[in-house]
Amino acid sequence: MEEVTLQAVLAARDARAAAQRRLLASWGRPLLSVTLNIAGPVKRWALTDFVFRDVLEALEDCLGADLLWKEQTEAVTGLEAVLVCGREAGALKDLAVELETARAAGRLYDLDVIAPDGCKLSRGTPRACLVCGGPAAPCARSRAHGLEAVRAATEDLLRRGAAESLGNLAVEALIAEVDLTPKPGLVDRRNNGAHRDMDRELFHRSARALGPYFRHAAELGMERADCMAALQSAGRAAEGAMLEATGGVNTHRGAVYACGILTAALGSVLVRGGDVLETAASLARAGTPPSGDSHGGAALRRYGAAGARGEALAGFPHVRRAAAVLAAEGPHAALLKLLAEVEDTNLLHRGGPEGLRFVREQAADILSGPAADRAPRLEALDDACIARNLSPGGSADLLAAAMLLEKAGRRMGSGW
Repeated sequence: MEEVTLQAVLAARDARAAAQRRLLASWGRPLLSVTLNIAGPVKRWALTDFVFRDVLEALEDCLGADLLWKEQTEAVTGLEAVLVCGREAGALKDLAVELETARAAGRLYDLDVIAPDGCKLSRGTPRACLVCGGPAAPCARSRAHGLEAVRAATEDLLRRGAAESLGNLAVEALIAEVDLTPKPGLVDRRNNGAHRDMDRELFHRSARALGPYFRHAAELGMERADCMAALQSAGRAAEGAMLEATGGVNTHRGAVYACGILTAALGSVLVRGGDVLETAASLARAGTPPSGDSHGGAALRRYGAAGARGEALAGFPHVRRAAAVLAAEGPHAALLKLLAEVEDTNLLHRGGPEGLRFVREQAADILSGPAADRAPRLEALDDACIARNLSPGGSADLLAAAMLLEKAGRRMGSGW
């Protein structure tokens, strides 16, 4: 982590003001300036970049078509962005204050709204001190708490903000997976696939019930590298929360394992560095094998299929490849990639080797054909899977994991 001088900070401030004047002159619309308040001589490291990109993406999502232009700067003094907005300045300030107050890391956000006349809008209510929670301005003027206390409070907020975001991303990934339509044999917007006890709303309830677990998984990964025992204990509790939310239906047990390990690994990498999937493999090696009464355990005994734990032990190779396809070609291509390659234990459980072979061959054929033909061919495969009572739930879990990896990767500035 590189230290910066006061001169560099002042130069960055001057450059930011010049950019704002230029954009006001060019557009004549309100601006939203996005930076982080980071005390001390070190302004940038993995956690600050993650939290910055997270709030920037949230702003872009909230603004939608009202985001007219964006300029982003990466410097040792910190990441910065200036947004030109087609929204009234007062409404922009309301949005900024809402994000600053509602999010765990919001106290570190510096979201300045500049009206077309160049005036910066005030918050209305004073910011709170990072350390004592009182008004920030008197504490800052008197240096009441000392730099080390402020830096420790900043680190705590960054970790809490990153864990909150990673937990939300995991939930979003589970919901995006179930909502993806069409999917063969799986619950989606088209139908309930080869399932009589599941529907989309059940999966949504299950995903939301798992949010606290995923946030905790990220926190565990940040706290210590060897967190697998605590993670597995939390995972068992999360399965209970899932079953309570679904009335006893197993909607996401595989995702609790895969996405839980990945979320912990993402948290670990944010504070220690390293490769996310190698970190996930290390966590998996430290864990105890699942019980033999699961579908994966039965498939391992009968067919030698490695299942979810084997995927994790190998460093999630299928998830890595699916995340790359997801970023380049979209979710259906990523799903087909998984269906064509994964030894899906759910398919083995329901249809044996013949059922697995059928889905893999069909998926590979669809993937090799024109992209424009994929949707109708997936619908036909969906109908065939329902008729054969086949559901590739293992591949669905890995698709959700790939979606999580891709979403987190954008905030970490990483590709997979």
